[in-house]
Amino acid sequence: MAENPNPDVFQDAQEQVDAIAQLTQLVIQQTNTVNALLAALGNAQVGAPVTASASIFALTPGKVGVEAVIDYSTKHGSSVYKEYKAALPTVWDLKGKGLVVFIQEFLTRAQDAGWTQGTMQVTKFNNADGTPIDLITEYGKIDVDTLKAQCDVFLLPGGANFQTRATQNNKLMAECLLSSVTASAKQALIADRGQYTFDGTIYAPVLFKHMMKIATLDNKATSKWLRDQLKQMPAVMLEVKGNIDDFFNTFDKWHTQLIGRGEDLDDALDCLWDGLKAAPCEKFSKWIQDKYDLHIEDDPTWGPITVEELTKRVKAKYNLMVTNKEYGSASKEQAEIIALRAQIDALKGDLKLSVAPKGNSKGDKKDKKGGEKGGKEKKTKNTKAKGDKQRQKQEESWKKTPPKDGEPTTKTVGDHTFNWCVHHMAWVWHRSENCDLGKKRAAEQNHVSYAAAVNSSPIETGTSSNFRALMSTLAQAALDEE
Repeated sequence: MAENPNPDVFQDAQEQVDAIAQLTQLVIQQTNTVNALLAALGNAQVGAPVTASASIFALTPGKVGVEAVIDYSTKHGSSVYKEYKAALPTVWDLKGKGLVVFIQEFLTRAQDAGWTQGTMQVTKFNNADGTPIDLITEYGKIDVDTLKAQCDVFLLPGGANFQTRATQNNKLMAECLLSSVTASAKQALIADRGQYTFDGTIYAPVLFKHMMKIATLDNKATSKWLRDQLKQMPAVMLEVKGNIDDFFNTFDKWHTQLIGRGEDLDDALDCLWDGLKAAPCEKFSKWIQDKYDLHIEDDPTWGPITVEELTKRVKAKYNLMVTNKEYGSASKEQAEIIALRAQIDALKGDLKLSVAPKGNSKGDKKDKKGGEKGGKEKKTKNTKAKGDKQRQKQEESWKKTPPKDGEPTTKTVGDHTFNWCVHHMAWVWHRSENCDLGKKRAAEQNHVSYAAAVNSSPIETGTSSNFRALMSTLAQAALDEE
């Protein structure tokens, strides 16, 4: 007879069945969820990029989050620190010659590093009158005390922006400045550290202003000197021999320093025009004159012009002409001036050679009969008594007086006919074309003839006679050669 089953065994089996049923139901639910997700993924575009957050556009790392503190514990923060504290491309000696390049390179660094942007910027301040100024380009418009007081805000404990991005910007800026000067210049700055260091902290904006003061000798006398120099731009053009890049570099050097002092030259643009018109290239000079006429007439095709715009347009024209090998030929007038100067130098040399020491010339030795040795005829000029020499000079003074413009170059005095000789610059018996001195010079020099240089030189009519008179005075000693 079979034994009755244990009821506890049946109860345990039932519980296991119920648990399996529950697990099966959970598996079915999870399976349905997974199938739904797979279906959704199947409808999505394959390979579509998934972005965790929107990208931030910036031209340089320093311009990203200009209000936020730079985390130097990260690789990005360390990279930013090394990049912007580094020296500028051109090392500066704190002298005026390199000032323009330094300011331009430093301005670029400040913009790239974010020192000029946002509320944490360290380059823009208000002067004592409350007027906003840009320290980099207007360093002369704010005094040191006013500048320092505004830097205290981000450099002194308790300041509104202490230990912020502005504090970091100041540190980067200071290291950049001190790394961008020569060894001797750095020694001079270290000696002056009391001028820009307060409570052990370098105030970078104050350091920058101090560097500008060293380079520009910030005083009224220097300002006047700069104004005077800017009004001599035609002379600068001659000094740089027509190199337009060097010409503008010189102008920028002086003009930038003047503006940096909070001053300017009302006729700076006119000074620039005057200098450009003196360029020793006929084609370029004509182009400048044409554009100047348009400027004076307010021609709309040329438009309102500024120093910066004129610089840009002229450099473009100059570079084009240089590329096409069209720049460099002097105008006819300029060539004549050069030739005239060469002839004057040659004349001075001839005068020195014509006045020989007594007793050095064999021709001066006389034979026993009183005649010149070698059978030459004794000269009869200047045979009057010594007491009459002064009267003789007065009588012969007309020989030094050149004919006025338009007057004939031949005249009769007494029984003799005299011709104006452009080589001797005096009235003589021979004609200019038959002058031995002229032939000698023509053979020695490959210039325009002396007569052409004198008579066609671009000297104003009102002063040409005086100039020729000066030339005749210089040439008078050469009369003995005839």
